[in-house]
Amino acid sequence: MGFKDKVMRWINPDGQASARKQTLRLVLAGSLVLHLLAALIFGGIVLVSAMTKEETVFEAPPPIRTYEPRKVELKVKVQQKQRSSSRPQVVPRLVSTQPSAISLPDIKVDPKLVTTTFQPKFKAVTGTGLGVGLGAGYGASGFGQGVSQVNFFGIKAGGERIAICVDVSVSMVEDERGGPAAFQQVKQRVNEVIDALKEGTLFNLIVFADGCSLLDTQQMLYANVETRTQAKRFLAPFNVDGQWGHDYGNFEGTQKGLSAAGGTTRLDLAITAAMLQGADTILVISDGLPEVRKALTDSQIETHRKTVEAWRNSNAAAIAAYAQARESAPTRRVWVPPQPARPPAKGGLREGRAPDIGSPAIDGYWKEVTDIGPEPKPPPLPDPGIWTLADFVQHISMLYKDVYVEKGLKEPRIHCIGYQIDKDGQEFLKKLTAQYKGQFRLVRRLK
Repeated sequence: MGFKDKVMRWINPDGQASARKQTLRLVLAGSLVLHLLAALIFGGIVLVSAMTKEETVFEAPPPIRTYEPRKVELKVKVQQKQRSSSRPQVVPRLVSTQPSAISLPDIKVDPKLVTTTFQPKFKAVTGTGLGVGLGAGYGASGFGQGVSQVNFFGIKAGGERIAICVDVSVSMVEDERGGPAAFQQVKQRVNEVIDALKEGTLFNLIVFADGCSLLDTQQMLYANVETRTQAKRFLAPFNVDGQWGHDYGNFEGTQKGLSAAGGTTRLDLAITAAMLQGADTILVISDGLPEVRKALTDSQIETHRKTVEAWRNSNAAAIAAYAQARESAPTRRVWVPPQPARPPAKGGLREGRAPDIGSPAIDGYWKEVTDIGPEPKPPPLPDPGIWTLADFVQHISMLYKDVYVEKGLKEPRIHCIGYQIDKDGQEFLKKLTAQYKGQFRLVRRLK
């Protein structure tokens, strides 16, 4: 037996070699058919997808800005020149079309006149990007340009925001003070103070008696020809024939400070009006002690209400009896004889007394009267008294905290002229000016 026969018998000792070969051929053929089918299926899917998919198209947007070749070339040349030059580059600048609309902040310092002999010297400097500029603008009052020095009836005073307060009560034109003619001289002196105000100074003119009025109720005015004229016209009609004193005005006070319930010679209203507008100098001319009535407190009002209620309960019988007597009491007619016309009295004007303008003739007439006893009346309100110097100081301190501190302003100086003033008024004005670093001067006669 040869070697080949031995091998074949070892491989397929049972004679099955031919069957295994047949099976192997079948497996290979089936695998080939499956691969062909898979290739056909996936290839068809890819082909269908490619044929149905939309084509993506990219479009470039038009250029936003185009530059002309000559302009671009010129800009490049300018930039190259600037880089090679020692001068500062040209940069855009903001220019205000309305400089008058610019609101500058308040300078919270005392304006003082600055004088100097210092002359700055500048040397040429080489380098890049260095600029030297000197401004030549000055504010109206930043260096004392708006500060006025005035002669107020002999008092040398100065300020940048000046309030002139003039007493126009009837007592200013009483006979012992020279009458209306002497008061005309007072107004002339005030006009001279107004004329002495420098351009740029802020001022206001305030008159006071039983009431108070301001030249401008909203703000202080810049001194110029027009506003000076307005101030003189404003003062002219006070205490002239037919307009004595000043009962009501355009300023009735404020909720700031202490409360008041009226009075005469209302210096409190004049000072309040001046401080609400931030005056740094207050000039006052007056002839008497201010009599400002204190206002009742809430607790005083409540106490009085309870007192009246208790009185009504304890006097209910008397109140009812009076009402019944008034309804049932008989009336009688009384003849009032006619009265002839009476011309005005020749006496001079007096404070607290209305000017006598006379009276027209009155015809006689019958009048019905009822004879019953006096009507029961409840207790009156308590009298809280009048302001003292301490009340004025407290009032001014409260205004200072509410108005001046927030704006960084100093407390105002108060200068007072006692115009033929009595002793009590003189002492009051002296102490008031001393409290607020001002001056007092007694004026008996105007020359």
